[in-house]
Amino acid sequence: MVIDLEAAFEAALNRAERTLTGDVFHYTGAEPAISGILRSGTLRLSPFESTNDLWESWPLRPGISSSADAPDRGPERGHWDDIDRIIRLHAKVACLTQDYEIADAFGRDALRGWNRLATWNHYGAGHSGICLRFDRQALISSFTVAPVPGALLRFHGPVEYRGISPGVGPSLVDLDQIEEFGLDAVATAYARDNHQQLFFRKHRDWGNELEYRLVLIDRSTLPAEIPIRDALTGVYLGVNFPERRRPAVLAALESYPDVEIFDVVHHGRNTFAHPVDRSSLAEKTLVVTSRRSGSLEERLAQLDAENQREKHRHDRAAEIHDKPNKAITVALKEIATTTRAWPRTEVGLTGRVDAIPPSQRVRRPNVPGKQVLLQTGVTCVVENLPRQSHTLVAGLALQTLEDDRVRVHAVITMEHWRPDTHERVECWQASEEVPPDDASATVEHLAERLMTALADTRADFDRARGG
Repeated sequence: MVIDLEAAFEAALNRAERTLTGDVFHYTGAEPAISGILRSGTLRLSPFESTNDLWESWPLRPGISSSADAPDRGPERGHWDDIDRIIRLHAKVACLTQDYEIADAFGRDALRGWNRLATWNHYGAGHSGICLRFDRQALISSFTVAPVPGALLRFHGPVEYRGISPGVGPSLVDLDQIEEFGLDAVATAYARDNHQQLFFRKHRDWGNELEYRLVLIDRSTLPAEIPIRDALTGVYLGVNFPERRRPAVLAALESYPDVEIFDVVHHGRNTFAHPVDRSSLAEKTLVVTSRRSGSLEERLAQLDAENQREKHRHDRAAEIHDKPNKAITVALKEIATTTRAWPRTEVGLTGRVDAIPPSQRVRRPNVPGKQVLLQTGVTCVVENLPRQSHTLVAGLALQTLEDDRVRVHAVITMEHWRPDTHERVECWQASEEVPPDDASATVEHLAERLMTALADTRADFDRARGG
């Protein structure tokens, strides 16, 4: 005989004694919790008309009566619209989840307030949000005495779930009282007398939420807030809570030293709450440490000052580069014209600095090595056709160093594309370091040498490509 363990566990769960605890829970997204609730120390009561159940979110239509001496007088549509507006527009609600302990059953946490999977998905940002645990009585006390300007009515209690409802209550709104006392007074009295049916009844389809509510009616159409610092006892991070926001949780809870923190973990269709040590939420240590000492502010100031000095040096280097750069461009255009006459080639010019050896290229300020303030260059690329077979590269480049010295580089390389590899061969290279005033003449001198080396290299290039 095969035993259906799942059915047996479910039956045991349904038979098990359930005890309502003194805690209630509130589900929300990570940012509303961190930047809103925890940072402000308040819980927002949101407009009642924004709730999900159609019993609550659709317009309210209470029965309306008139006196016996005017039996033909009936309500106007405006009466219902105003009653609905006064009650639902001025009512605010905080939605919480009740918490049950289960004795002697598999899955003892099945009805805990932090373990409501559908609620996590609907209100806890798809399990990436936060669930806050409150001491129910402390939260009610805070709600009851919170100074809310224009507060008229306050209610709290569990929501009851029904499959059918005849309406919002047996009492009627009297037209004579509306004319005598005002529609706002009569509507408020109606909300007070029928608050259980108005604010604490939902369709049974929502029964899995096990909801507990705080309801406020005041004269404002804006949300209201109540203090929660003395009521908050725990914070639960959803199974998909983003790792990068964990340090923000730690920062937000700095003023809540006694609040417990838990990771919600799901494994094998069971959900667990694992205690979290606050130190584990701290921001990770940087992988790379600086050679400079001092605080972040001090090192940032040093970095900004060095970058500003670099800018001034760069501007000076740009002035030095102007004339020799033009000479480089002229020389490489001449090389391009020469190589375009070679058969079965495609020639292009690009502003690359291939002529500079990688070990001598730009370093950032105060990085070890000789500082290069500015580097520019032009490269002529001669592609054998079809492409990606053999390539000849000729280039000239210019560097201005931190001591205003100028380096001029020239190079010729060949690249051969093999079936399994890409071979690069340096055919010729030269460089000279000179004062700025000699830079243009040095460029012209190295350009002549480059042209001569190019003529010598062509034979090797043609031989490699079968020319």
